Amino acid sequence: MKNFIFLITLLLFGAEPVFGQMRSLKVADKNTKEPVIRAHILDPAGMVVTFTDMDGKFTINTEDYPDIIITAVGYTSKEIHLQPELEIVYLNPVIFRNKTEVIIVGNQNDEQNIHAYHNEHSSHSMDDFLENIDGISITKRGAFGWEPAVRGQSDQRMNLVIDGMQVFKACVDKMDPITSYVETNNLSSLQIDKSGSGVAENGTGNSTVNLVTQKAESLPFSMELNSAYRAPDQYRSFGLSGSGADKSGKNAFRFTGNYKKADDFRAGNDQTIGNTQYEKLNLNVSYRHVFASQHSVEVNYITDKAYDIGYPALLMDATKALADIGQIQFNFAESDKSFQIESAKLYANTIRHWMDDYSRDVANRPVMRGMYMPMYGNTETFGLKLNGQAAFFDHNFKWFIDAFTSEAFGDMLMESLDPDIADMLIYNLDEVRTNNGGIGFRHRFTISESVLLKLEENLRFKSLGTSSRSHASFFEGLYDRELKTRFKFLISASGSVLWMINDAWSLSGSLVYSERMGNHMELFGHYIYNYTDGYFYDGDPWLKTERTVNADLNATWETENNSLSLSLFHKQYFNYIDGILSEDVSNNDFKFKRYANVGDAVILGGELRNINSIGNYFRLENRLSYLYAHNQTFDEPLPLIPPFKGISMLNFTKRMNTIIADMEWAAKQNRIAGISSIEDKTDSYAIFNLTYERSLLNSALITSVEVNNLTDEYYHTHTSIGNIPEAGRSFMVSVKYRY
Repeated sequence: MKNFIFLITLLLFGAEPVFGQMRSLKVADKNTKEPVIRAHILDPAGMVVTFTDMDGKFTINTEDYPDIIITAVGYTSKEIHLQPELEIVYLNPVIFRNKTEVIIVGNQNDEQNIHAYHNEHSSHSMDDFLENIDGISITKRGAFGWEPAVRGQSDQRMNLVIDGMQVFKACVDKMDPITSYVETNNLSSLQIDKSGSGVAENGTGNSTVNLVTQKAESLPFSMELNSAYRAPDQYRSFGLSGSGADKSGKNAFRFTGNYKKADDFRAGNDQTIGNTQYEKLNLNVSYRHVFASQHSVEVNYITDKAYDIGYPALLMDATKALADIGQIQFNFAESDKSFQIESAKLYANTIRHWMDDYSRDVANRPVMRGMYMPMYGNTETFGLKLNGQAAFFDHNFKWFIDAFTSEAFGDMLMESLDPDIADMLIYNLDEVRTNNGGIGFRHRFTISESVLLKLEENLRFKSLGTSSRSHASFFEGLYDRELKTRFKFLISASGSVLWMINDAWSLSGSLVYSERMGNHMELFGHYIYNYTDGYFYDGDPWLKTERTVNADLNATWETENNSLSLSLFHKQYFNYIDGILSEDVSNNDFKFKRYANVGDAVILGGELRNINSIGNYFRLENRLSYLYAHNQTFDEPLPLIPPFKGISMLNFTKRMNTIIADMEWAAKQNRIAGISSIEDKTDSYAIFNLTYERSLLNSALITSVEVNNLTDEYYHTHTSIGNIPEAGRSFMVSVKYRY
C-alpha cells in the first residue's frame, strides 16, 4: 500500500511539470486587436508545429519549443521566445512583401479573403498604385489627382479616409482627391472593405478605402533615399524617410518627405497632351512616447502642397492645393477589465484649393463663354474616434465611437470680358456645416471549429445646414419652402459568415443594409459644374434618405504555391440620388440640373484572382473584374462604369534580379448613359509593361528600369473625363538606398 501511495505521489509530482509545459497563447492583429486565424506556428527550422484556431489561439509545449516563428498571410513574420508572462502575440499587418507585393484585405470581416498585388516602387503615385487593384477603377481628368471608385462607387458613395479620419475635399470640381495626400513610401497598410460590411467602424455600408500611414516605432535608426526620372514627360521625384528611437525605446520618431514634378505627358504616337503638368511637395512627421504604464501617445502630421496642376478635361486648372492633416492618439495598455478603451484619437484637418481659367481661351469654349471664373474652396474638419472592447453577460464585443464636425466653403468670381457687364460673385457653398456622431458594435460568434459569424450594427446622428442667410434664401426661393437644418438618424447593419472548409478552401458571405443622407454638395451645393455631363448642379436640402442592400460572396482556395479567389456581389439602391434636368433655367449656353431622388438602381459584378508559383523562380498572376450598373428608373446604364478588364503578370526572380512583364487590358464599353449623363462608347485596348529590378549591397541598394506601354498604344479608358488619352511609351529609372 505504501509503495502504491509513493507511486501515485511520484506520478503526480512528475506530471506537474509536464502539464506546466503546455501553454495556450493568442495571436492578434496589432492594429485591430482581432484574432489572426490560421496563423502557422513554426519551429526555428521552419517546420509547422501547429496553427491558430477561430479565436486566434494555439497550444504548444514550451519545453520542446521555447523559440517559435509565427507566420500568417498578410502579416510580418515574428520570431519570439516564449517567456512565462507572454499571453498575446501581436502581428503587424504589412503591404510590402519582398518589396514587390502589396497585401490587401478584400473584405474587412473575412481574414481569408486576402489578395496580393504588385507595387512597383515608392516613386510611383498612389493613383498608379490603386489603379492596378481589381474592383477599383480610376476617374481621370489629366495626369494628376485621379479619383478612385470601388466597384463603381465613388465620392459620396464610398468612404475614403486617412487613418480612419474624415477628410473632405475642398474643390467642388473634385480636383483634390484624398489619395493625393499620402505617398506610397509612407503607407503602412491599405485596408479595402469592398463589401462595406465593416459598418461598426466605418459608420456606413459603403465600400471603404483606409490609407493607414506609417507611425513611429521603437526600432533602430534607419534612413531611406529614393529618386526616379521618367521620359518623355520629364517626371522627377525625390524622397527621404527616416525613423529611430532613443535607447530606452520610450521615444520614437519617423519622418518622410517627397517632391515630385512633371511636364506635359505624351500619348501614343508621340502626341503631346498639353496642360498636364504638376508639381507637389509632401511631408509627414510622427512621434510616439511609451509611458511606464505601457500606455502610449502618438502624434502625426501631414502637409501636402501642390502647385500649377493642369486639368485638360476641365474648364480650369488648379493653381494651388494645400492640405494640413494632424492627429493625436492615445493607446491604452491591455487589461482584463470587462470594459476597456483601446485607443482614443483627436484629429483636425484643413484643405484649401485655388483654381482659375486665366490660361484658357474662355471666349470660344462651349459653356460659360466670355468670362473668367476663378474659384476658391476650403473645408475644416475636427473629429474624435474611440474604440475598445467590453463584456456583457459573458459576451465579448468591440465598440466604436466616431464623431466629427466639418464646414465647407466655396465661391466663384465671374469676370466678364465685356466691360459693360458687371462682375458677379457666386457662393457654391457658404458656411455649410456637417455634424456626425455614431456608435457601432462588432460581435463575433464561433459557431463551430470551422464556422465564424460576425454581426455589426451602427447608429448615427447626422445634421446638415447652413448658417449663411443669403445661401439659405437661394434654396428657399428655388423650392418655395422654408429651410431649416436637416437632422437624420441613420442605421447600418451587417452579418458575415466565414466557413473554413479545410486547410485550403474557405467560403464567406455578407449581407449589408445601410442608409445614406445626401452630402453637403447634394443638399447645399449651388452652381456646381459636373464635368461628366457638362451641367451645373444645384442641391436639394429636402432629399430623401438613400438606402442600400448589398450581398457579397467569396470563395478562396489557397495552397503553398497556388491560390484562387472569386468574389461576387449585388448592391441594390433605393431613393437613388442623381441629377434631373432643370428645363426652366437651361439653354444652349447654360445647362442646369438639380439633385433628386430618381428611384432605384443596381450595381452587380465580381472579381477573380489567380496566383500560381511555377518552379522556384516564376510566379504568374491573373486578375479579372466586371461591373454591371443600371438606373432602373431611367432604364439606362449608370455613368462612369468601367468595362470588363484585367491584368496578367509574370514575375521572374532569381537571386538579386527580378523581371516583371505584365499586360493590362479592357474590353469595349458599349453600355453608356444618355439621360443622366453624356457618355460615348469606348474601344478595347491592351498595353504591355516591362520592369527589371536589381538588388545590390545586400539589398541596401535597389535599382530598376521600367518601360510602360511598350507598343506606344494610343487609347483612353472609359473613366477618363473628356476622353483624355493615356500616356504613351515611357521609360523610368529609379534608385532606392536604405541604411
